Amino acid sequence: MTLYPGLVEFVKQEILAGKQTKDIYEEAKTKFNYTYPISTFYKYISKVKKFLTDDDLEDAGETRESIEESFINILEKKRSISGDELCEQLSCSPNEIFDLISQFRKKGYEIICDDRNIILSTNVTSDGEKLDTPLEDREIIFGVASDLHFGSKACQITALNEFSEICRKNGVKYMFTPGDLCAGYKVYPGQEFEVYALSAEEQEESVINNLPKGFEWYVLGGNHDYSFIKRGGGHNCLLAIEAQRPDFHYVGFDDADIPILPGVDLKLWHPAGGAPYSYSYRLQKGIEQVVYTELANISRDFKEKPSVRFVLAGHLHIQLQAMFGSIFGMQCGTFEGQTGFLRRLGLYPQVGGYIVKADISRNGLLRNFNAKFYMWPKQIEDDWRNYKHSIEKSKIVKPIFG
Repeated sequence: MTLYPGLVEFVKQEILAGKQTKDIYEEAKTKFNYTYPISTFYKYISKVKKFLTDDDLEDAGETRESIEESFINILEKKRSISGDELCEQLSCSPNEIFDLISQFRKKGYEIICDDRNIILSTNVTSDGEKLDTPLEDREIIFGVASDLHFGSKACQITALNEFSEICRKNGVKYMFTPGDLCAGYKVYPGQEFEVYALSAEEQEESVINNLPKGFEWYVLGGNHDYSFIKRGGGHNCLLAIEAQRPDFHYVGFDDADIPILPGVDLKLWHPAGGAPYSYSYRLQKGIEQVVYTELANISRDFKEKPSVRFVLAGHLHIQLQAMFGSIFGMQCGTFEGQTGFLRRLGLYPQVGGYIVKADISRNGLLRNFNAKFYMWPKQIEDDWRNYKHSIEKSKIVKPIFG
């Protein structure tokens, strides 16, 4: 800034001396009659830092660290920090901090902001994409592929591709996944020996490469996806995948309502716990809670009439369908074969997915629908070996010039 001769050199010296931005700002106001607000001074400090040489930093006993590295290092260390303090430590403006948050959320970091603090969460998940407009006006055909468990050696990718081809032939444009897109990390004892991709990044690459294209995917997080948030330092694999696949929509964790037709919602639900003695019990109790919630919302004037007409439940790897009053409930099967863990429990998964067709009447009520489950009873052992799972990094194979 030519208005303040000598300010640049002064700021450089103060930065190398380890002074905090607030203190430098106060001195600049006194010595140079600096009149801009501190938010502008943050940007000024950031620009000055870029002109510091490695020799300058070495003389001061420091090493150069990018603002991105500093940002994530601070969050990983503190987990929660106020926005003002983060601006101070990074010498950044609030807008630059928001840009960094967006950048790292695309990498899968579960960063949550409240009124004052910026939090790298290992237990609370952010809301997914909120859909307000129905997907279709009068009729919809959708597919359901639950519990895909990419990363598991028992993942049945061939069955998923064959099911997707059937969906295409039936005019399906939308695919719903009620949880457990990825196998996760240490969800049960010994799981690390039953996966072909151990880290979150490896499992994400497998999804990006092998999740069938040609559909809009609406994906709910399940307990296996959540394991990376809990044990992986706040990493949300679904956020990272969403940033690289434009056909992929992360809708949250545990449960989410999606408007599919005017006045008709579809609930994705990933319950907890093991398979009950009666297979239908978990679904029945879950739909009871849906009905209670609908009535409560109507009585509080949050909505005019019930709208949830489909409940798609994952987690249990079983296939079951039934009408519960005006709600059609489904346990949606899986695309993961029998793992060693399931074998020890004496459980055998039902591999396959649903295709559902529904339409509404002129008065906006659900008129009729049909649902069919396509099953693949024969498991392909080590089916994952038939597919490519890593993303090749671009390589320069010959000189650019000459």
